[in-house]
Amino acid sequence: MSRFKRISIVLLLFVLILGLGGCKSNNREVLNQKISEGELLLSEEKFQDAALYFEALFNENQDSITLMEKYEFSLHMAESREHLAQAEKFIENENYKEAYENLKEIHPDDEVGLKMKLEIETKIRDLYMEKARVLSDEMLMDEALEAVEEYQALVESDEIMEGYRVVLLGKKRQLEEPVVEEKKIIVLDPGHQALQNKEKEPLGPDSEIMKSKVSSGTRGITTQVYEYELNLVVSLKLRDRLIEEGYEVLMTRTTHDVSISNKERAEMANNAEADIFIRIHANGSENQDKKGVMTIHPSEENPFVSHLSEESLRLSTDLHDEMIRETQSQSAGIYAMDNMVGINWSKIPVSIVELGYMTNTEEDLKLSTEEYQMQLVEGMVKGIEKYFMTVEN
Repeated sequence: MSRFKRISIVLLLFVLILGLGGCKSNNREVLNQKISEGELLLSEEKFQDAALYFEALFNENQDSITLMEKYEFSLHMAESREHLAQAEKFIENENYKEAYENLKEIHPDDEVGLKMKLEIETKIRDLYMEKARVLSDEMLMDEALEAVEEYQALVESDEIMEGYRVVLLGKKRQLEEPVVEEKKIIVLDPGHQALQNKEKEPLGPDSEIMKSKVSSGTRGITTQVYEYELNLVVSLKLRDRLIEEGYEVLMTRTTHDVSISNKERAEMANNAEADIFIRIHANGSENQDKKGVMTIHPSEENPFVSHLSEESLRLSTDLHDEMIRETQSQSAGIYAMDNMVGINWSKIPVSIVELGYMTNTEEDLKLSTEEYQMQLVEGMVKGIEKYFMTVEN
């Protein structure tokens, strides 16, 4: 072969390679453009159309992992929205069990669907509660309880409905067996929960000021115990002691894995027609020297519950004084505060108890001990007894 022919062949091969590279580049550009068109369908939440679109595109481009992922995502979203639509249809037909079964299938990546799921679940709970209330007003207590129990069979747990069930049971007992000596009803609210809720709710009735539903709380500087954990431990011990003393006690929560806003906690106490509402918390501060027991109540100028100020102050004072006496701890004061949602939505005397400062090493360590927790509990029990003795006299 002549040198000229060899050079011609090499040049020809070079041109062909460049051409193939250009084709591949053009193919990628076309594919990317088609993917963008499919993503537009996703952004418009046309998930069924997107699934069909990406399926067809993937069949033409079997080696594209991106297309496979887009197709699977579109399919999951389409199925998720179909379950959501089915749930709404079942609710219209009052078939709440099937509605809940469909809600369980909402895909975890479907953020909008999950939000709508919560709204639908709340709607179902409200429908059951309204049905129970109507039956209760008609004194059909067994039927009202059946409605509540039917709802509870649908869900794993619901603290708000459980609280209402306790109210119905109490009303039923009153109707069946008139009690000579009425038990005082106390609602205990172990502050915070495992996960904070940054969604907003009004500071008080008709207020335009909005606050987070549940904040995260503080944490032990040495023990690393979360405040929500300490609050529940002490509240459960307080509950048991109060029951021993003959009180009827309702807890706003008995586990950490709940989502109950501060407004809802106050409403649980209101719905229970309780005599007092005690909110158990622990303190925190950037100043690690701060320590001591504190209680909080609404002021006389509170725009929402000023009429509760006097009784709440007396309750806060009795709790504070007896806790100090029992623990020999330092006082951090008795304060009037009007920026607390859980206070401003209450319709009964209310007090926030700050057990101590978890940001103080000495107090954090004491708060984690059984002995000191029981001293705090005994102080609160005596404070409650003192408060009711004054009310009755």
